[in-house]
Amino acid sequence: MTQELDEAEERARLAAADLLAAANDLVRRRSVSWGNARDEVDFAELSRVGRYLPSRKLDDARAYVDSVIGVRAEIDAIVAARHTEPATEGESIRRLTAIADDCERRAISLRL
Repeated sequence: MTQELDEAEERARLAAADLLAAANDLVRRRSVSWGNARDEVDFAELSRVGRYLPSRKLDDARAYVDSVIGVRAEIDAIVAARHTEPATEGESIRRLTAIADDCERRAISLRL
């Protein structure tokens, strides 16, 4: 069961990192203005029609950047508890899987 816990921990950490990357990318892209555009990719993003519409995703992305800190702390707490309470491995695996699923879902929603 320890290998399953290690795999669940790795998946949760990777999903949290992916969510952070997706959120930071969206914040960066939506923060580009005509005054600070650096290359043709930035100018292409600026000229998109939907760029001028309010973006709820931007608010979500900013919130996700902040929440990833808490997610990482929760993952660390679950892993630390494994050494003190080995009987809860099944519950830890379920919680890590739920964290990974949630982070993956949020990252996908930011990329759509």
